[in-house]
Amino acid sequence: MMAAAAEAGETVDELMLRRAQHGDERAWRDLIARYQQPVHALIWRILVGRARHRVEDLVQETFVRVLRALPAFELAGPASLSTWILTIATRLALNELRRPEATAIEDEPLATERTDRATERQRLATALAACIAALPEAQRVVLVLREYHDLDYQDIATMLELDLGTVKSRLARARAALRADLLARFPDAVPGLGGRHA
Repeated sequence: MMAAAAEAGETVDELMLRRAQHGDERAWRDLIARYQQPVHALIWRILVGRARHRVEDLVQETFVRVLRALPAFELAGPASLSTWILTIATRLALNELRRPEATAIEDEPLATERTDRATERQRLATALAACIAALPEAQRVVLVLREYHDLDYQDIATMLELDLGTVKSRLARARAALRADLLARFPDAVPGLGGRHA
């Protein structure tokens, strides 16, 4: 049943793609509406702490490039439509990080006054964002693509033009650094991390 649903999703993507490749403006709008949230989330997570003010511009630039290159995209090629779009977004975000003005880490305020559950969750989410922002660029990008966008290792390797072993080692380092940073900030609040590493 799940395979059939996935196949149906690909059929919808294929029909949308074919119409968009032939200049159908409604198909363009549908394609943007379908992929805007994942593209926005990906760019925001890569730029968090560095150049968040550029997220909206880069989302728009992603779709400008997608629509410009769409006629040449091959659905039967090595990447799915979503992976191809996320690749464009990733490369734009990485280029932005390489600009000198994007290197300063923005402060992430932590709520400390209230101790109810919602506030604690918010503090943990804010700390997580700060920890991800503190990761080296190469590790952060691999972590975001794998953990937040559920791309497999081979897709990430292809997107970033890396070999599979490099992707796996960067991901392992990113997870270890993230765990250590979160434990330092919240020794008792990180599920599954406290006891073994205390």
